Amino acid sequence: MAKPLQQRRLGRVVGEVGLDLLEDARRARPRIMDPADAEGLHDFRVALRRLRAWLQAYRGQPGIDFPKPLRSDLRDLARATNRARDGEVMLAWLVQALPGLPAAERGAGEWWRQRLEHEVAEAYTAADQAIETHFSELEARLRTRLGNLRTRKKARAPNFGEASAQALSRLSECLVAEVEAVGSVDEAESLHRPRITGKRIRYLLRPWCDTSPDCRRAEKAMKDFQDAFGVLHDDLVREAAIRAMALEQATGELEERLADAARGEKPRASAPRHLRGFMGLLGENRQRLLTHYEVATGTGVAGGIAELSAHLEAACAVMRDSP
Repeated sequence: MAKPLQQRRLGRVVGEVGLDLLEDARRARPRIMDPADAEGLHDFRVALRRLRAWLQAYRGQPGIDFPKPLRSDLRDLARATNRARDGEVMLAWLVQALPGLPAAERGAGEWWRQRLEHEVAEAYTAADQAIETHFSELEARLRTRLGNLRTRKKARAPNFGEASAQALSRLSECLVAEVEAVGSVDEAESLHRPRITGKRIRYLLRPWCDTSPDCRRAEKAMKDFQDAFGVLHDDLVREAAIRAMALEQATGELEERLADAARGEKPRASAPRHLRGFMGLLGENRQRLLTHYEVATGTGVAGGIAELSAHLEAACAVMRDSP
């Protein structure tokens, strides 16, 4: 009979799950540039992100060693896909929103869409090139390291249950502190931290969901938390992007007018053509942002951070309990 997950050897489980996540990335790799597959890049990124979080959760335990160059290369490859995915998400929102926008906002949005389509295409090409250049070699290094973990037997490490409980307890304390540190809707960095920690907790809980209702409830609560902070993050990113596009459009138009004036043509001192539209987009996005901020800072679950913490404590108890 197979050992319960709590009692299994740490290195074996870390190696097995890590290899599964690496295989998820390998399978998603050919789908990235497939025009008929809108989720290829997303699935590749999720696999890399889950693998990074998985390795980070257990790094430092006896026998669990992932050299800094290996971790840095994995991080850098994941970051090489950020621009493409962020632009893709922004473009999808913009295309969906455009038909329902007032005329001024629609004009600004259409100006933005044309530029964004070109930027996304360029970013996809750059991401694909980075993956083509680096993924195969990185995959081989990771596969070797994870395979060695799976078969190594002499490391003096806690069993998988105790190591998972330690990691979950540490991340839970971090999450509570990060949520309590949020002071306002304008603190983008403070709002970013709980989202990332929430993802790490959810990835840590994934292998435990089949072992206990407590772990399933904890994972569901973390999904609600992650979704709430994810929507808020999208609003914050969109606000910064709208500001940047408004400045780009206004600066470009101003330069054209100054060049016309230098040539002796009649000067135009009116507001830039799409300023009103971008201001409207900013105002509408701010209203969504404020609404989503209230939801997210309530942690997305009934009872707030206290109830969320209780779910995580129950999951820790399951991890430490040997059937």
